[in-house]
Amino acid sequence: MQDKELNPDALEIINDVRIAEKSGERIPMYEMNHIKAREAYLAMRSSLSPDAPDVLEIKNLEIPLENHNIKARYYRGINKNKNHMAPVTIFFHGGGWVIGDLDTHDVVCRQLANQGNFDVIAIDYRMGPEFRFPTAINDAIESINWVKNNPLTLPIDATKIAVCGDSAGGNIATVSCIHSKINSGPLISFQALVYPSTHMGMHYPSKDKYDGYILSKKLMSWFEEKYIDKNQLVDWRAAPMVYEDLSNLPNSLIVVAGCDPLKDEGVAYGEALIKAGNNSEIVVFDGQIHGFLTMGARIKDTEKLINLLSIKISEAFQ
Repeated sequence: MQDKELNPDALEIINDVRIAEKSGERIPMYEMNHIKAREAYLAMRSSLSPDAPDVLEIKNLEIPLENHNIKARYYRGINKNKNHMAPVTIFFHGGGWVIGDLDTHDVVCRQLANQGNFDVIAIDYRMGPEFRFPTAINDAIESINWVKNNPLTLPIDATKIAVCGDSAGGNIATVSCIHSKINSGPLISFQALVYPSTHMGMHYPSKDKYDGYILSKKLMSWFEEKYIDKNQLVDWRAAPMVYEDLSNLPNSLIVVAGCDPLKDEGVAYGEALIKAGNNSEIVVFDGQIHGFLTMGARIKDTEKLINLLSIKISEAFQ
């Protein structure tokens, strides 16, 4: 463990987790079934997130697929004009492709809609173990196409679409960009990836160095077992780092936490995008931990991150 590297706000949370696990008050997620883990994740997010800010409009949606409807949620920020045509950011929540939902990241989506010059649509893609790889990816791709076609005539400019996601959601967002490139659309203007999973199943030094800071090797193995078969880990949709041609992708912001097991692969992916000729910015929040995007009640850097995402995505639409 590298406690001396941790931001003081992050260290407080890590120590709270240690005390709760030692007393038996908190059970590690990898010792739960997926249903209990989802409940625990929602409860943890609720305790670490600030109060939900008001927005001008919030609307629950259903995206029709061939044999299933995906839930989604539309946000328009508090200071926006109700009828103004705005760009849109499609948001994919984190949670290891197993946990998380529209509610775990509701505060983040509200904050982005309020602070950015765009609307937000969050996608409740299907997850493992009920729906294994590549269902989540396929749901994301179909959701982006649905937003592009805008059948509900939401007041959005569907020629200006960004994608954003944290952790597993960052994986889904960037894979969607590669898919759009392969299929010549729909056009995605920008990708904002927050501590993304980019090389599942591969070892990086940060996975040892920061093991147990919210994310652990045991928990990552638990996620993988529920989401994907081992022989699929080489698929670029699970590990976009292995895709053979990363050129001509949307401009990107890649944010990594300095004390995160996923730090090294996030940085490596950003560097690979730059090497392939893309405009990609890598920002490291020193001392921070995996998941801090949704910890704004306890971590001051979360506000800085929300501001950064709002500014960079807004600039991409100008």
